Amino acid sequence: MRMRSRREAGFTLVELMASVVIFSIAMTAVFATYSFQKKSFEVQSQVAAMQQNQREGMEVLSRDLRLAGYGIPAPVTIPNNLIGTGVTTIRSLYPVDNTAGPDSIYILYLYDMDANQPPTTISSPMPDSSAEFNVDSVAGFWDGDLCIITNGSAADMFQVTQVQGGALKLQHNPGGAARDYNEPGGHNTFPPGGYGSGSTLSKVRFLRYYIDSTTDPTRPTLMVDRMASAAPQPVGDSIEDMQLQYRLDTDGDGVADAWSDNPGNPGQIRQVRILLIARTKFPEKGWTEVRPALGNHAAGTGTDGYRRRVLELTVDVRNSGV
Repeated sequence: MRMRSRREAGFTLVELMASVVIFSIAMTAVFATYSFQKKSFEVQSQVAAMQQNQREGMEVLSRDLRLAGYGIPAPVTIPNNLIGTGVTTIRSLYPVDNTAGPDSIYILYLYDMDANQPPTTISSPMPDSSAEFNVDSVAGFWDGDLCIITNGSAADMFQVTQVQGGALKLQHNPGGAARDYNEPGGHNTFPPGGYGSGSTLSKVRFLRYYIDSTTDPTRPTLMVDRMASAAPQPVGDSIEDMQLQYRLDTDGDGVADAWSDNPGNPGQIRQVRILLIARTKFPEKGWTEVRPALGNHAAGTGTDGYRRRVLELTVDVRNSGV
């Protein structure tokens, strides 16, 4: 009887090794593609968030700049050293130039009080030594509000410390606030004889925009300080630098004729150019970049892993003239 051999079904070692090699190559390609797409998605997400933060910060700042000086009839007297040494008045805005870091700016305008929150007038004369206003109405006023009183030719800022609805009084006692707008013994900056009956009393917005890079150096933030007792609030995350340039009417003919980084007379400002540098929230491995020069602020001295974008906008300041 003849025996016939039967070939066993299966793969040879060579075929198995070839399959493993092919599978490894395919998986390497898939993983490389996944890693590339994942990194690309993360970068795009960071860049999109950066640009969104930048646009939001620009929108809020530009809106307040357009309103600078709105409803302010005369330079408003403020406490010395509130903005800087020797600065005792503000009409619309006050620039603070910084060649070694971000600029900052102070903005003042009348609070747009609608029919439900109208301005009021004082019902009796306000001498220098008084710490309260007798008013026709207290509707719309709250403790802590920043206000101005004006007779059309002079204006002073104060902070409401107590609203007395029944007595129709607005107290402005000194002390107790983070910033003391109310001078002890009365406002000695009031015009001679104080303010007479019928002088207007209105709420104002007094703001400071600046970059906070000290609270968390890895998260520089565009901030707005409302200059009352409330804490400053973030406007745009990961905003690394803000530079402001000003177009001036230097000869008073109504035509802006010069640009300046540090104008000596804020009343000459007719336009503000806002320059913002935003950066990604996290550094990117393998990416090297130097913070670029902006305005009169020199470029950084070393590379890092942040991607950056510069956004520029020029805003007309319609109410800045003295």
